[in-house]
Amino acid sequence: MNWLAVLSPLSAWMVMLALSARAAGEPSLPIRQMLTVRHVLWAYALPALLILLLQYLNLIDHLTSLGLLICLLSGCGTSGAALARNTGTASGSVVALMIASAAIAIVTLPLATLALLGGTEAAISAFVVLIALVLAQWLPFQLGLAWFRCHAASPALAGNLERLASLSVLMLIALISWRELPRLPEHPNIAFAAAALALLLGLVSRRATAPHQGLESMVVIRNLTAATLVASQLSAAASVMTALCAFGVVMYPVALLQVWRARVTRKAIAPL
Repeated sequence: MNWLAVLSPLSAWMVMLALSARAAGEPSLPIRQMLTVRHVLWAYALPALLILLLQYLNLIDHLTSLGLLICLLSGCGTSGAALARNTGTASGSVVALMIASAAIAIVTLPLATLALLGGTEAAISAFVVLIALVLAQWLPFQLGLAWFRCHAASPALAGNLERLASLSVLMLIALISWRELPRLPEHPNIAFAAAALALLLGLVSRRATAPHQGLESMVVIRNLTAATLVASQLSAAASVMTALCAFGVVMYPVALLQVWRARVTRKAIAPL
């Protein structure tokens, strides 16, 4: 039994319900302020060009390239949102960036699948990915938003939903790591490409989120639930899953390094 195909949509529902509980409690969300040309350029276009360049140089194959693109386009992860809140970032900005990135994912992930998968089944796979994203991301968010606008979620309930969502993501990561980590030493090129992508996201994250502060970790930590949901729908998913695992291994250290650097910087410039 393919447990990833079962756990990934369940985790996606938990993540989107938790997000809808937060969104319903915000009086206004600056979503349009997040979807700027600057953000799309630094957070999406430039990293995508890096992935395609590595493929063009034959450092990775097209399936590994697809796997890294799926990670990039999957949206912001719940761990990144938690790190942003812990640094004092306004909840409205965090929720707005989560929603904006989820909308980008629903549009771009099927297109990336269609463009890079190739073969006669590419269109079918892209359609399956679109349906999976609509049913596992768009639908639970809309249902949750409608419910929590009528029945406001208490801070305790919103926090519990986020903890359950984070737990489901950790279970997914553990399962993927158990399956794919033993394969990574056999594919140093995939590990190198994943590390290069994570480091680039770390370098451009401040420019991608300016003028907002404290959102850098959300650019680095991607939504591995959505990425796994998409990858589990593909028939040729071996290299895709390995790339997803490799990126998941390196994105957390890069994001934690960012948080540490931001704290050191704030202490250094704080008035005595």
